[in-house]
This record gives sequence, C-alpha cells and structure tokens, in this order.
Amino acid sequence: MRSMEFSGRTVDEAIFVGLNEMGVTIDEVEIETLQDETKGLFGFGARQARVRLTERETPVSMDFQHIREEQPQREKKDRPQGRRGESRKNSNSRRKGHRDTRDAGRREPADRYQYDRDLVKEVPGSKFLADLLVKMGVHSALSAVKADGGYRICIETDTDGLLIGRRGETLDAIQYLTSLVANQGREDYVRITIDTEGYRSRREDTLRRLAKREAVHVLETGRPVALEAMNPYERRVLHCALQDMEGVVTYSEGEEPDRHVVIAPAETDA
Repeated sequence: MRSMEFSGRTVDEAIFVGLNEMGVTIDEVEIETLQDETKGLFGFGARQARVRLTERETPVSMDFQHIREEQPQREKKDRPQGRRGESRKNSNSRRKGHRDTRDAGRREPADRYQYDRDLVKEVPGSKFLADLLVKMGVHSALSAVKADGGYRICIETDTDGLLIGRRGETLDAIQYLTSLVANQGREDYVRITIDTEGYRSRREDTLRRLAKREAVHVLETGRPVALEAMNPYERRVLHCALQDMEGVVTYSEGEEPDRHVVIAPAETDA
C-alpha cells in the first residue's frame, strides 16, 4: 500500500500533483494535509502546502443511484406542506414575487458573485461537470465568474441540498473531480471552486465571522483557541480571513479528518 508526500502552491494543487504522479484517482486514496499554504508578508516567509496520499485497500466508489432514488422520499417526508400540498418554501417564494423554482436551472444563485452563463464555456472542466450532473440525474444550468485566482462555477438547480450533502461532502467531491479534469495536461494550475444554492458563499461568510470573533477573544485573553475540525478548503478560508490581522497567527494541527485551525497570539519582540 503506497503512501507518498507531495507539495504545491495550494492543497488542491498538491493533491492534483500527487494523483497524477501516483496514477490514481481521488477515490482510490486517503488524503492527509500535512501543511497548509501560507502567503507570507509581502511574499516573504511563504510556504507551500504539503499532503500525504495513501492508497486505499478498497477504493470508495461514488454511487449516485441511491441518492436519486432516496431524494423524492426525503422531500416528501421532511418538507412541511402548505396549501394544496405544495411546500411552504415554494408558496412563500411566489407570494413574495420570487421566480418559480420548480423548473430546473431557473433558480437565481443566492451568491454575492455576479455569475455569467456565457463565461462557463471557457472554464476548464465545465463539460465534464455538466456530463457528471446528467449522469447523477440532476437537471441544472451552469454559470461562472473569475475569482479567487481561478474560476467559481455556480450550479443552478432545484435539488434542495442534494448536491451539497452532509457538511458539503458531496459538493467537495464534485469540486475535486472537476478540478482534476480541469488541470489534466496543464502546466499552470487553475483553481476551480464549485457552489450551489449559495452554500459556499454562506459558509465562507460564516467562517470569516467566526475567525474574526475568535481572534478578538484571543487578543483579549492572550490564550490560543482551537476551532473544530474542518476540511482543507474551509481551513484555507479561516487562514485567509486572519492573514492581515495584527496580533494573531493561525496554523493547522492534527491529522485528517480531525485536522483543525488554531488561532494564537502572535509572538512579539521583548
């Protein structure tokens, strides 16, 4: 069972490099983030991300058939019913003049980014993503925007959480696969971020508020704070949120899946 370490400008890039070198797919390895990337001050002190990839004894397959079969039952069981059997959510939306969301692809992305449906044609890996969604039985429309040093793709659909999964795990898997395809054969790494129903943007905003609140607590008490375990993407959001804040530093510790961010007082010269 092979286990190898790889480096890259970002965690995603390090994983991409490792998968290509080992000749495996993402569902065939366990991923451990050894070090998150840091930008440093004015370019000094920057360090690359480092990951360890370990081949699984039994690869994990992404079986979407059970998701498609279970989704109607979950909707029927979990959604509170309004008049004439329609969901309360759709009923409220129409009373407020929102667009009808029953037709797939018509939902406006609840996001702070200005997405463009024409731009998505230029995004590497977008065709793979569209084909993947079809195979998952998801009727959707894609739009994109240039951001975060790469592209953000918004999936407009009516699945109500189907593509997000528990704590964003399904969306993370889709993003990883699309990123791998997008960077296949490229010399320069392009970052691909995928969002749906504004999940990523809402989560990012929540994490930024959490980071600022806990950083203030650290400054007041002088004691470090360890946050809950998060995936590499969410940890990166926390690091970026506090990279310019004076008096505190951030670092990651622990092993996946329990790796987490620590906010600590910055060392000062005596």
